[in-house]
Amino acid sequence: MERWLLLGALWLAAPLATAADAAHGTYAGALLEELARGSPQPLAAAISATPPKGTAAVVVAATDRALIGAPADPADLAAARNHANTSTPSAGGDRLDIRLPLHDVSGDTVGALRLTYAYHTGDDRGSLERAATALRDRLHRRISHAGNLFDPYPYEPDAPSHTYAQKVVDEFLDRYPDIEIMAIHATPPEGDYNVIVGSNIGRLGKKADNDDMRCVFTGKPNLEVNSTGRRFESEMQLHDRAGNVIGAVGIVQAFDKDADREALHARAETVRSELEKRIPDAASLFRPAAGSAGGAGPSAGSSAPVLVREGRTDLPGYSGDFDHFAVDLPGGRLFLAAEDHGTLEVFDLNTGKHLKSVGGFETPHSIFPVPQTHKLLITDGSDSIKLLDDRTLAAAGTIKLHPGADSIGFDRSSGHLYVVTGGKDVKLKESWLEEIDPVSTLKIGEVRLAADHVEAMAVEQRGPHIYLNVTDQNYVAVIDKGTRSIVARWPIHEAGQNALAQLDEAARRLFIVARAPGRFIVLNADSGASLASFPAPGRVDAEIFDAANHRVYAPGGEGYIGVYAEQDAGHFAELTRVPSSAGAKTAVLVPGLHRLYVAVSPGEGKTGGGIIWFDVLR
Repeated sequence: MERWLLLGALWLAAPLATAADAAHGTYAGALLEELARGSPQPLAAAISATPPKGTAAVVVAATDRALIGAPADPADLAAARNHANTSTPSAGGDRLDIRLPLHDVSGDTVGALRLTYAYHTGDDRGSLERAATALRDRLHRRISHAGNLFDPYPYEPDAPSHTYAQKVVDEFLDRYPDIEIMAIHATPPEGDYNVIVGSNIGRLGKKADNDDMRCVFTGKPNLEVNSTGRRFESEMQLHDRAGNVIGAVGIVQAFDKDADREALHARAETVRSELEKRIPDAASLFRPAAGSAGGAGPSAGSSAPVLVREGRTDLPGYSGDFDHFAVDLPGGRLFLAAEDHGTLEVFDLNTGKHLKSVGGFETPHSIFPVPQTHKLLITDGSDSIKLLDDRTLAAAGTIKLHPGADSIGFDRSSGHLYVVTGGKDVKLKESWLEEIDPVSTLKIGEVRLAADHVEAMAVEQRGPHIYLNVTDQNYVAVIDKGTRSIVARWPIHEAGQNALAQLDEAARRLFIVARAPGRFIVLNADSGASLASFPAPGRVDAEIFDAANHRVYAPGGEGYIGVYAEQDAGHFAELTRVPSSAGAKTAVLVPGLHRLYVAVSPGEGKTGGGIIWFDVLR
């Protein structure tokens, strides 16, 4: 019997959905809820598709529930029919409707997605369109076909949705982008039926059919090409790490007439072997494990606290945003760039007490202490770096650069500082990475980039490369420090607006945080291959690598700090989400004090400006 996926005629055997049925909980509705949790930026969203055996498309899910079941908007249908994105400002000019064709795991169009954003004339429309595309692209790996969108959700009323099995499926889909669908079958403790306990296409709790159970009992795999001829499924007996039979796993890969079926099945067997190493026993698959690479929360294995909030210093009367910190450990001082206030704020490093405010800057961004010359170097968006005497904090000169000086990165091996300049903030269509000697204050060289939005970098300390986020073009530029040239461009597929970068040089891991939607992405630092991806706050302005504890902290303006780690070789997790404060989106780690300082930007919330700090637990 030919099957759509791994469960025998899945959607044909499922209850058929109609426009009236769409008013009840659907899988499409669950996808929209997940999308909203991952990125709260859109004001509204809707999915339209044609029900199985239906003749006209309807709204199957929407944030405005009154729309569910109604005929699809003609403009949405046009986006699906023409396979093209469109964006249209509202009549009032305060919103932007972006309509996109919605795709399934094979890239076929199955409907339309409409996202509505706050918008005013002059806003960066292209940025919103890229953000919408990134959100749409997140969904396609979770949709089998159009009928899948109309599946009931939950499929069975008592089926758990945040299990360890689901967590592992999500991690493997991130690790193996060539896998289109994965589903795990097992029998729950005290249960009588083998069911789906984890998959990337919903249907959790659906009972296995005869073909599935024959695979479980005999060990003979089910190998099939689906009815479209574009997918090859290997359904195989599944074991725990001790070798006990516990169920089955279905793995679907792309297929065409020239594909090697034996090679595809061998690939699936390799993935299954890796999967079995992660399964202690059948019961473990059903245990709660809230959050995963594709889910909405932290790993269940992270109950032990990693950050404990210890204090706060308020800065009344401040408006706008803060940017980056710097630490003067010998002098016991903490510096903070108040970019929208045009000042440098100084605190006692040990007590957090505010000591003074220093003016004379345009929009201060980054601060770099130079102990050899008792200077502070401060980028402030102008055409020069400002120098202060670090003892008196009096002006002590400038270093002339291209306008727009912002992010910095330091190379201890050469003693050179790299500075991002140019870009759209100073009305330039190009940017530069400028190299200076902070001791002599001489400029050494530069790299020109044909981009108007470049963000943070990570600098190898023992190797030849700099990894620079080219944000407007959604890639990481790999720059050779010796030749000052771009030697590779690594596209970021998981989200738009890649902005932050940190490097675990020893483990060869490059950690990227993107903003549209918020996403924490792990790349192989040698090849650029994507290793893992997790939800992250959407408004992160600093990323911190805690080398001693092998953790990464991503403070977000939404009011929490995402904490991530590589728990063992190749296995990454979101450990926890630590509550902070609205607007708390830049930070600095002081390893000697086991303390993480976070700046609370008053422009993000109603709590007022200030700094908060956390003890970092081992």
